[in-house]
Amino acid sequence: MSKAVVYILIATAVLLYKCLFPLSQDEPKGSLNRRFGYKLLERAPNFDPLVADIEREVEKKTTHSEPVPRTSTTLDNTTSPNDVSGTYQYLTSGGKLNTTLRLIILFPLLDREPKDGVVGFEELEAWVTQRASERLDYLTQAELDSKDKNGDLAISFKEYLPQFSEKRIEENKMLHGEAGWWKERFEVADVDHNGLLNFTELRDFLHPEDSDNKETLKWMLRDRLKRKDDEKDGKMNFNEFVDHVYGTYETYMTFETHGGSIPSPKEEFFQLDVNKDKFLSPEELIPILSYIYPGELAYAKYFTCFFMNEADDNGDRKLTLKEMLDHESVFYSTVHADGHQESDDEHDEL
Repeated sequence: MSKAVVYILIATAVLLYKCLFPLSQDEPKGSLNRRFGYKLLERAPNFDPLVADIEREVEKKTTHSEPVPRTSTTLDNTTSPNDVSGTYQYLTSGGKLNTTLRLIILFPLLDREPKDGVVGFEELEAWVTQRASERLDYLTQAELDSKDKNGDLAISFKEYLPQFSEKRIEENKMLHGEAGWWKERFEVADVDHNGLLNFTELRDFLHPEDSDNKETLKWMLRDRLKRKDDEKDGKMNFNEFVDHVYGTYETYMTFETHGGSIPSPKEEFFQLDVNKDKFLSPEELIPILSYIYPGELAYAKYFTCFFMNEADDNGDRKLTLKEMLDHESVFYSTVHADGHQESDDEHDEL
């Protein structure tokens, strides 16, 4: 792993700590979970849509099945300027993206409401969220193109998972990854119950954390909470909530409130327990889904905080063009990194 990539990982972890605990300057800096730092980088959408276009063109040209490393966004070895429409005018003489020019061009697009010459937190978050949504759409379209064998712009269960025989499907085994488990997930995403997933349904199927389909959210929570159900009764009691859920919720809420007041475990449990039966159902956990199982769109808030904390020199929660230019490597980390990020499949889970 190159020094540049190591620096990015360390900087990300430090800035995430600042993001999560901005009002706790007197407390000793604890070490962040190593896996969390990797997840933050892995899930970061490209700040500049042009960089995303370049990476996608590189993906098309590679013959490898694994994704192209996020740190190799240059055009000198893998592709040429003419391969990416409209890119040549933004290149340096060395064939790399002129990020200074790109920031100057993008700044007016970020400064929208109000048009006041600075980019506020909400404006920056809206921009980053849109980039994350575009990436979800791109990944969904790529999967649709890959699996839609008959060209009807929809995917059947057999098209998506041809490895399952009719016998295995009929056995309907519900363990994670078994045919029955996949079938149930497929049917929940199939809103119109026609046996096919259109683009929107496929996106929900692939990325349930970012779905607007309440049934998909309930299925995902029910599935993931099985491992936290110590009593094996299909419900979450207060002790299970404290042991398995509240800590993660507290961490994400600390970020969102900038270190402000957070409900205690009892207060939050009581608020979520709508029917007051002293248990939480998957449906009752939906209001805190973005804190306990954040998807790509929820993670956009973290990157907004990362960008703001790194580039906001005067601490006014607004970015001027000068501040962004002074910290352009933060917004274009994959362009300015000079090495390849090594994969590590054995990180601890969150």
